[in-house]
Amino acid sequence: MIPLFIHIVFGIFIFFLLIAFITGAPFVPSKNDTAKQMIDLANIKNDSVIYDLGSGNGKLLFLASKKGGKKIIGIEINPLLVLYTNLRAILSKNTRVHARWSDFWRTNLSDADIIFVYLLPWKMEALGRKLKKETKPGTTIVSNSFVFPNWPIVAENKDAHVYIFKT
Repeated sequence: MIPLFIHIVFGIFIFFLLIAFITGAPFVPSKNDTAKQMIDLANIKNDSVIYDLGSGNGKLLFLASKKGGKKIIGIEINPLLVLYTNLRAILSKNTRVHARWSDFWRTNLSDADIIFVYLLPWKMEALGRKLKKETKPGTTIVSNSFVFPNWPIVAENKDAHVYIFKT
């Protein structure tokens, strides 16, 4: 019975990895140094509303919560990773961190102050259009590894491949 359960959970995980690859990016955790640089460059304030698009295991969410933020929301298409993040938030009594099982393409980001992204390069242009249309002016976008075509880079850490943009 347990081996069957493990196979089912593994199958679900793989299925959602494939879905994530098609819709934006597969689950590839940011390196620890890169994640720390993303948080440092984001300039998080206590009243910041923060989103991580494709939040995976919630690493950026929990790092961000150490710096501030009133709402720190992960948008993740893999329900197992959402469950993992939310259980971790409950066990650590972190009431500001929450992951939602959702497709970020269908998520309203209009209240965001800071958005973290780590997408495939060929999805960046479409995401850029969504962000410019949906977010308030001055929203900080922190990107791991990839840039938005024709957007000026506001700040960067070349060693960590972290880029900051403003809408």
